[in-house]
Amino acid sequence: MKVSDFPYYHPPFPAYNKAQVAVIPYLDKDVNVVVSFPTAAGKTVVAECAFAYLLKTDPNCSVAYVCPSRALADERVKDWYGNSQLSQYGIAQETSDSDNRMTNDYSKRLIVATIEAFDAKTRSAAWQSWIKRLKCVTFDESHLLGDKSRGGALEAAIMRFTALNSDSKLILLSATMSNTLELAKWIKSLNGKATKAIVSNWRPTKIITQHHLVADSRERDAKAVELALRDKDSKTIVFVHSKRVGLDIAKRIKSTGIRVAFHCASVPRIRRVKMEKAFDSRASGLNILVSTSTLAAGINLAK
Repeated sequence: MKVSDFPYYHPPFPAYNKAQVAVIPYLDKDVNVVVSFPTAAGKTVVAECAFAYLLKTDPNCSVAYVCPSRALADERVKDWYGNSQLSQYGIAQETSDSDNRMTNDYSKRLIVATIEAFDAKTRSAAWQSWIKRLKCVTFDESHLLGDKSRGGALEAAIMRFTALNSDSKLILLSATMSNTLELAKWIKSLNGKATKAIVSNWRPTKIITQHHLVADSRERDAKAVELALRDKDSKTIVFVHSKRVGLDIAKRIKSTGIRVAFHCASVPRIRRVKMEKAFDSRASGLNILVSTSTLAAGINLAK
């Protein structure tokens, strides 16, 4: 399917891939879509096509992209600012440390928000008029509905939003969603719209993963340092479950004379962005990042 076959938005490639082809016909229709594609199969384009269609055909509407982390929100805003097809409608970001925030004057029609920020807006009477202007909301990494710590906020936000605005189209995106049909039935029950569940196993490249499971915490931390240093000339991210562990591992790596940075929510946004840019650069010398979950969901680094 050529990109020209969907006249409202033209991605920077000539044709949609096998996974995207199954979704595109529903993006200019008044239906919900629940999508489960593997990593790197092009899920973001699904949201972009739906947003572009609505923003172009309804000058009074707004759309929203909801994601789990500030880092992912930053990445989407950066990408879409560089995309004239979307940036022409104005972009605002709603996170705890965003500079270009939402306003009630509706001058910015594409909103990027974290789960908690969107949840907060659905609770506030001051934002109900904005909520009712939304014609499409995309929830990225929506498998987090099953997460013990954050799933409740996401579920409540979706239910509260649909109670305030049942006219809005909902799009759920995930690479690790195991109950797509179940979620599609749930979404349909919330706003009454026809809902399409689309699952694809197609991926553009073969993914090779390594798993290292170590029970003892000291042994685990030492193993993480060993693995990071083993391939210190390539780009390596060491994910940790706490800031304390992350700081300890970063100090151990730094003590060997290797440049390393620690990425977490406590680091100011400006410094986080600098880390990400340095890690993304082949010439910067920063090849190892230690990170909490701030980089764990949908971020593209070292491209």
